Amino acid sequence: MASAEGVRAAGAQVAAAGTKTVKTSILKVGGKSYLSARVTSTYGVARRFTVKQRVCAARTCRTVDVALTVGAGMTGWQERYLGTGSYRRSGAPHVTATAPPAVPAAPLPVATPTVTVTVRETVRETVTLAPVVAATPTVTVTVTAPPPGTVDTCGAPANAYGFTYCASGARVTTPVTEACVVFDCIDNFSEGRGYLVMCQDGKVSMSGGLDGVCSYHDGWLRDIYRFAV
Repeated sequence: MASAEGVRAAGAQVAAAGTKTVKTSILKVGGKSYLSARVTSTYGVARRFTVKQRVCAARTCRTVDVALTVGAGMTGWQERYLGTGSYRRSGAPHVTATAPPAVPAAPLPVATPTVTVTVRETVRETVTLAPVVAATPTVTVTVTAPPPGTVDTCGAPANAYGFTYCASGARVTTPVTEACVVFDCIDNFSEGRGYLVMCQDGKVSMSGGLDGVCSYHDGWLRDIYRFAV
């Protein structure tokens, strides 16, 4: 019995250049094709990478740019929509790395000084002066939520899409292209009607909860969950 299984990245192209490793692949989901670029950086600081890959559909070819910023010692992914139909890569990707755009620092708060004025006056009458009340400034503290991708993945690859092995996440019941960026998808992934699982051979499938889950991939290994990002 054939299992319900998914999209595979078409023969990935890899370019290595000392302080970065770049992998490009073609993803096809629901008749639409995407160019996926995956960059692993060993720079000591964040870098802005531009990946240029030549792609072809039938006899027509063009060069497509994918830009992404990757932190020091981290891996980042980015996809670029190509169009409907089938595409293929032509040649190896060309990669450039530059410093990311500087983020302007927030201006420091300016303290408003408190000035106390003492008035001395000689009078022939007894004068009752009201006490001077000093206003206490109100300080507002803004707490920023942690960026996506910093949640505990319970051993899953670090990613910005919320995929995790932690059972506290939600089951993935609809095929999503992001799964094929983080994991290696099996054939017919987009036709799966179950939930997202990993098979014993390391590939992922949408056959969770169905008869014959991972039947052509040495059987079921674990469920894969997802946090909202």
